[in-house]
Amino acid sequence: MKKRFLCIFLLMLTLVSASALAAASDEAQITEALRQAGITEPVQLSQWGDTAACFAGTDGVKRLVLLERHDGAWQIVIDNPAALIQNRDWPELLLDSDNAVFWTYLLSDTELVRYHSSRNADGTWGPVDQYAADSGFGEYTHVWSTVWDDAHGGEIVRTFGMYSEDDNDHGIQRMEVLPAAWMADCVRLADFDVSRFPAFISTTDFYASENGRFFREAAAALMPEYTFVKGMLKNSALHFLMEKPDGSRVYVICEYMSHRAVNLIESSPLPEGTVLGYENFSDSLWIDGRCVTVQLLYSGRAGLEYIYDDSAFSEETGGFMFFGDRTVWDGSEVPAGTLLYGDHPWGDITQMDWTSLPHTLTEASAQMDSGQYAMVVNPNPADRLHLRERADKGSRSRGKYYTGTPVGVSAQDGDWTLVTFGDWRSWVHGYMMKRYLTFGQSGSALRLDLSAMPQLSARDEKLKVYKEPQIGEYIWHMDAGWNTMKVIGIIGDEWYHVWFPVTGEYGFVRQSDLTAGNG
Repeated sequence: MKKRFLCIFLLMLTLVSASALAAASDEAQITEALRQAGITEPVQLSQWGDTAACFAGTDGVKRLVLLERHDGAWQIVIDNPAALIQNRDWPELLLDSDNAVFWTYLLSDTELVRYHSSRNADGTWGPVDQYAADSGFGEYTHVWSTVWDDAHGGEIVRTFGMYSEDDNDHGIQRMEVLPAAWMADCVRLADFDVSRFPAFISTTDFYASENGRFFREAAAALMPEYTFVKGMLKNSALHFLMEKPDGSRVYVICEYMSHRAVNLIESSPLPEGTVLGYENFSDSLWIDGRCVTVQLLYSGRAGLEYIYDDSAFSEETGGFMFFGDRTVWDGSEVPAGTLLYGDHPWGDITQMDWTSLPHTLTEASAQMDSGQYAMVVNPNPADRLHLRERADKGSRSRGKYYTGTPVGVSAQDGDWTLVTFGDWRSWVHGYMMKRYLTFGQSGSALRLDLSAMPQLSARDEKLKVYKEPQIGEYIWHMDAGWNTMKVIGIIGDEWYHVWFPVTGEYGFVRQSDLTAGNG
């Protein structure tokens, strides 16, 4: 028995010794391969199987180096200084297998950015992806994942998610797809250039310049005849301030359509001296002493989002005037009170006269046209007005609508008005009694009183909005935490008709999906 244990012990000792000798031999061979390349002091050298990785600093230049063992000999396969941020400390290097390498930068106490590449089946190292996390948002960590995909010539795909302290996934809140065909030569590990890869997460100097380079290259590829001034990412679209060959400046939104076609929405010429970004209003144009902000209202259409005028500051308005599709209001949110409604000249930047921007709601109203619209006004605010299929009280009701609901006026029929409201996805029409409508007029806006509409909140983080009040596929998800929604009508015992004053979108939601809100 003692001889058996002694044999096992000697065998184990032999195996450990052989393993140690092999490891020492590998390290010596790796070190020699690095020395022959002029790397005498590798940083964070690590090995996994037939792969090794390290950083190297040569003549003040930081480099990412990967080695592989082929036919028993180690050789360098990646030597890339562009993969590292030159003006920062060494990142943390990790090989978690012989086919995957990670390097991670700590940007602050709460922010980190991690880069990763994997070896393909053909033995080459593939595109680099980026993981960024910021834990400085209370109980949740915000996480962005960015990858380059060679689909449609090349595009950037970004996803955003929130994770609790116990690492539970609260679901992806947003996915963005951006055109990036011009990056095809710098995304695979051998040629990866960290300075060209976007990281829209940090205010540090490096990432500000990195994103600036991404926007410059995007502008050069998308608008080669124009001169780049500044760019930013907003609402999943690329926004640019550009200078045309004639010296005039324009605001351009690059919308990457669902079928992967690039749609450029170019504004009318901006006033001379217009800049993008002023103090903490980083996404605003600075025009005539005011911050003017543009938004993508819906696909193919961009208009003003808000104007901030410091000289008009008050506790009630905060100096803000907000714009939506056919709507204008002051203050920081779509109010429970008055909202101007009608066609206005600030909902389409391609046709806008930038010198006509209003300073007050009174000035805004004077430039609006409500002649084709009306507002529901019930004698008792608690009542609701029927929308009938025909001009007849006995006709079937299509819903009951609150005071303040705006409708389009199509025709008059005695005591009845044929009205329409909705958008291209959810269009509604029918008859309402003329005496319960207040009609607009040209040269001024309708002043909608929305106080009678109930303030309701979604039960979950996501709210399903339907095209029609019936069981079927919902048409889109609303992020219930921040989208502004008004309940304008009740359809039977199961559905609400809802309106989004900012975008002009309409739809239907289940009554069971909403709960009492803030009053």
